Amino acid sequence: MIQHIRISRQLLFVNKILFVFSLFGLIGAPHTNTIRAKRYFFPLFIAIDGSFTEVKVNEWKGAASNRNQEEDGSAFLVKILKNLGSDLVDSVEYGDDELTQILLSEIKDVWRRIVNSPKSLVNSGETPESLGIYMAKILFIAKDRHCESPDETYFNGQCLPISTKKRSEHCPEHMGLYDDEKNEGICDCLELTREQAKSQLRPIYSNETGVCHLQNTQGPCENGEWFVLKNTYPRCEPVPHGCPTDGRHVYWNPDNSTAKECWEIWTQGPCDKGQLLHLEQDTEELQLYCSFRLAEFSISNSISYLVPYVFRCGIGSFRRQFGACIPAFFG
Repeated sequence: MIQHIRISRQLLFVNKILFVFSLFGLIGAPHTNTIRAKRYFFPLFIAIDGSFTEVKVNEWKGAASNRNQEEDGSAFLVKILKNLGSDLVDSVEYGDDELTQILLSEIKDVWRRIVNSPKSLVNSGETPESLGIYMAKILFIAKDRHCESPDETYFNGQCLPISTKKRSEHCPEHMGLYDDEKNEGICDCLELTREQAKSQLRPIYSNETGVCHLQNTQGPCENGEWFVLKNTYPRCEPVPHGCPTDGRHVYWNPDNSTAKECWEIWTQGPCDKGQLLHLEQDTEELQLYCSFRLAEFSISNSISYLVPYVFRCGIGSFRRQFGACIPAFFG
């Protein structure tokens, strides 16, 4: 018991260190003070001599104020993560479940700090992909995750590839296999890339059928109706006169001074010459606008590569309706 209390206090010291570095602007700042961290690192955390005191905090403050040391403070969080991970592997090997849980809690806290500080990978020697692989492995070793690979989820009693933009063979049509916060698989409507979403209506989930259907098609609706998204909620509505239910046409007017008409997506429609009718689907109501074909090209935020397990819920998806979609950051 005494050993665990001492180790817990030592792990608590990590948070003091992190707080010190946040005060000095070292976490997440691209061009700031540097530190020398190795000589204070984690062999001390496994030692149980009870030697941690407030003096150590002052030593870290002194190191943080030195601008001429070798190691960049922006990589400090990654160092903490790796050393805690190494200690966790040892605790699992020794069968110390209590210590494993303490370390696991600290690891998740440091991971969240890394997620919230994209600069943490600077000078760390890690890429978002490699660090994601490392984190998944550590959680797998701690039995906090079913699958060792970050690209797999546990579904129907086995680890299967996550597939969110391409239909999974394990899910119905228009659905892919997603990973939830417990590393358990769930079938949900396929995502579209940002570019695809300009010219294709995304599938939406039907509570009646339990599967996803293409918008502006008959889907689960009666004859003479089409499946649409209104105020983020899928519903059946009468098809406007003359509109095909092919998932390629929308009923829209470019401004309130004109009557709504049926237009085909990604054609000139009511737009000026050289422009096409685009979709904007990240809002509560479907938005349409005229723009050039290559306009508004967007590069994904690097944080999505660091944490592919931030469970974004597409509007009209099952997870969003079910209320189970939350940012998990590996639990």
